[in-house]
Amino acid sequence: MDLSKIKRYLAPRFLVVCLALGALLGGAACVTIVSSTPQGLTGPEAILARADQAYSRGEYEKASLLYDQFLSQAQPGPREEAILATAGLAGERAGRYKEATAHYQNLLVKYPNSAYAKQAGTRLLDLYLASDQNAKAASLAESLFAKEKEPNLKATYRLTQAKGVFAQGRYLEALDLFLSARSLGPPKTKAAAEEGVGACLYNLSQPDLAEVVRQYAVTYPGPEAAYYLAYQSAVNGDLPTFAAQAEYFKRYFPRHPLLADLAQLELNPQGARALPPKGVNYSVKPQLSAAPTYFTAPGIGPLTGSLSVAAILPLTNDPSSRFAQDVLTGLKLALAKSPGQVGLTELDTHGESAQAAKLVAELAERPQVVAAVGPLTSREALAAAQMAQRVNLPLLTISNRLGLTEGRPYVFRIFLTPKHQAEAVARYATKVKGYTRLAVLRPDDPYGLAMLNFFTAEATRLGATITAVEKYAPKEANFAEAVGQLTGGGSVRRAAASFQAQTSFEALYLPDSAATVSQILAQLAYNDVTKMTYLGTSFWLTPDLPLAAGRYLTDSVIPTAYTPLSQRPEASRFREEFRLATGREPDQFAAYGYDAGLAILEAIKAGAKDRASLVRLWPTVAVLGVTGPFSFNAEGDYLVEPALLTVERGSFKLLREPLSAAKAD
Repeated sequence: MDLSKIKRYLAPRFLVVCLALGALLGGAACVTIVSSTPQGLTGPEAILARADQAYSRGEYEKASLLYDQFLSQAQPGPREEAILATAGLAGERAGRYKEATAHYQNLLVKYPNSAYAKQAGTRLLDLYLASDQNAKAASLAESLFAKEKEPNLKATYRLTQAKGVFAQGRYLEALDLFLSARSLGPPKTKAAAEEGVGACLYNLSQPDLAEVVRQYAVTYPGPEAAYYLAYQSAVNGDLPTFAAQAEYFKRYFPRHPLLADLAQLELNPQGARALPPKGVNYSVKPQLSAAPTYFTAPGIGPLTGSLSVAAILPLTNDPSSRFAQDVLTGLKLALAKSPGQVGLTELDTHGESAQAAKLVAELAERPQVVAAVGPLTSREALAAAQMAQRVNLPLLTISNRLGLTEGRPYVFRIFLTPKHQAEAVARYATKVKGYTRLAVLRPDDPYGLAMLNFFTAEATRLGATITAVEKYAPKEANFAEAVGQLTGGGSVRRAAASFQAQTSFEALYLPDSAATVSQILAQLAYNDVTKMTYLGTSFWLTPDLPLAAGRYLTDSVIPTAYTPLSQRPEASRFREEFRLATGREPDQFAAYGYDAGLAILEAIKAGAKDRASLVRLWPTVAVLGVTGPFSFNAEGDYLVEPALLTVERGSFKLLREPLSAAKAD
């Protein structure tokens, strides 16, 4: 089943709004991939491979020159934004700041929404300040601030804007910007902003300082401005004014830390110049030597090694690119746990099945590539799987297409398919709840029929009986007839809202979208079905469902591939790693990518050294994945008992953590 065919069912929490990997304060946040050098490369690709190797060895000047050479010769490609980012860092580390600036500027112009754009913007701001291009720094920081939503990063941009304005001598304007950064940022940014505030106060005229005192009174920086007024009077030799201002300060700010400095001034006001306050030596120029080596989350370096993995994903020019980017990020985070052992190469299918097959065929010619991960969509996955089997390249797909792995020993899958979901809720209803009488109300379309068949087969295998099945038109707005047929009639209008009519079933399976299910539940309640176990799908996982129909769903069972509610150590570590790398929460596709990387590492740990041994060992390994403890069956399909959710007090709650498939049977 193609993702595009079921997009109306996709839960909004899986529709990733932002593809960028947000930069972190105090560290980098994007992953630069440096692939091991393929044999037989010529032309620009050979130059790029040499540049990557030089960079990974710390030969930054050589790498910078080679990246410049490559970028001057090569046509734009799917890796260009990553290459521009790495070329910028190579230039910085080599002291070639002009070249680094040009690469970052090019990246921001050509790829403003790139995964590398935020960190490149931060590096470019530092380069502007370091080279006295203060107006450019202030302008770029203002632009980045306006587009940014993450509070800490907004504070960083505001702080840089303040520095750029300060360096132009616009001290009163800079003061307001420093104060804004101080109010937005974490402790480190707050401390830096307060240094800037002190520098502004030191440079302001007495009339401007008096205005600051009037504006802020006893709140920061009003007392500080009052102190600087007194200090300037002492420096100017106006001792009567100094005495009056000192008395004002002592009267209204009797516990202020600057009282100690004021006491020193009062002892020798003529020597005020020898007692300079904070701000006299303030500089906006950053330490460029502090530039990161890689655009990477803490602990993630270049992914190189004797073995290599290829990500074959629709990274651009396709509706599923939003999912592909998260798969790639998860994969990178997992493979980074094996530094120096497994490399990674990114390949873009652009959403084209022919391109996916072509890339698989090309990878088969690279002996160091031990496996490929992807693609996502049905057509791409099928084309890639057919080619992978033909050329004997292990392929770990992230696709829900039925039958993808059957008859293809080199093709494996990680994905909680609709079949997996239907079987999971059937097992829970029969084995855990002990129900023997089940019913199904489904849309009259291929999806609804498939879900009915999956659910019925598993339920009857476990000894349950399907006592009722009803269907409705996919775009139906009135469910009275279908619900009436299912329940045996209309409402008997009982006075008690909690009255439960007699039904031929103990649980009802509703494989449809959250919006449709909300309407069906209301109709069921009208027909006096108010206490029922409802079995659902991951399409129920929208914020609106618990609010719209939560009172009917207190005994619901909803399968999910990944949930942030999980307290398993594997899930907690993954969430933290993903947050550090991106500044946002992961979704199921990021979890799939992460688990794909773990599956590869587990096979290598078990002794896989080449493609044949990887294929042989994969069905024998058990992986403590983010999506649950999983394995592969003899046909290469994903085996896991997924996490289950329910609804309680208007929100989703964890009903059961994921289990290994062996514990489910």
